[in-house]
Amino acid sequence: MNVSYALIADIIRSRDLPDRRRAQHVIHETLDRAAEGLALTQRPYATVGDELQAVSTTLADALALTLRTHLLLPEGLGLRFGIGVGTISEVEGVAGRLIQDGSAWWAAREAIESAHRLQDEGRAFVRTWLRIHPDVVSGSGGGQSEREGLVNSVLILRDQAVFRFQPRQRRMMAGLLMGMTQVEVARQEKVSQQAVSEFARSAGSSLLEVQKLLDGLSGRGGGE
Repeated sequence: MNVSYALIADIIRSRDLPDRRRAQHVIHETLDRAAEGLALTQRPYATVGDELQAVSTTLADALALTLRTHLLLPEGLGLRFGIGVGTISEVEGVAGRLIQDGSAWWAAREAIESAHRLQDEGRAFVRTWLRIHPDVVSGSGGGQSEREGLVNSVLILRDQAVFRFQPRQRRMMAGLLMGMTQVEVARQEKVSQQAVSEFARSAGSSLLEVQKLLDGLSGRGGGE
């Protein structure tokens, strides 16, 4: 079975945005930048309304795309993501156009609905959720709930850390995660290299270590 990682994103509180067209333009630019160097079989693209989709070949790159996006989006704009683990198939649609279907998309839809529900229940920092379709683990001894729980536990802690960052801290973290040196980040943010170093060793240290582990799994080895 070829497992894929389908991502569905939508804009948080999109109806409250004063300029929806401008916001969508910024979001598309942000997603393009966040996708740089990642193993995506489909880069982020708009579907209908405020929804966007993408497909990754690895869980590590799916998680990297969501984290980079959360960090790169400017203050006042936010996306929530549902990541679905399963299969993807193509069926012929109108005028020979191929349309995707499959358990990865069904799981991604369930995941983003779960993220939305958690936000509505007062957990505003939850921006990402994962759902593994049962057909992925059937016949392999189960473990679906355990795997989902482990990943979602990390996502809760990760998203809360990002939620607590100030805008400058988010930009610094994005730069560091995407391969910029501390000197380059300092120059971009007009702060000292020492300030960036202190951030990387204190408030930003856990995210950097987590991403280093994920980069190792994806073969990026800590860089892009």
